[in-house]
Amino acid sequence: MSATDPRAEFYSALDDWWAQLWALRICTDQPQDNIKTKFFAHVEDRCSEVGCWKLGDDVLSSLFCEFLNELGEW
Repeated sequence: MSATDPRAEFYSALDDWWAQLWALRICTDQPQDNIKTKFFAHVEDRCSEVGCWKLGDDVLSSLFCEFLNELGEW
């Protein structure tokens, strides 16, 4: 049995959620890649701050809302 890479697993789960958000929930095209990169960095920063790397749907939804609010502060 091989060990899984926790970082790869984290980004895989995050990438799945991101794709589902646009394709299945709001049914529109994804924004530019730099927005995805910034959101992923936001999630990673917040997870690091609290020391929890579990990416449940409720957590990601909250972090996405937080991310959008930060974008609105520009």
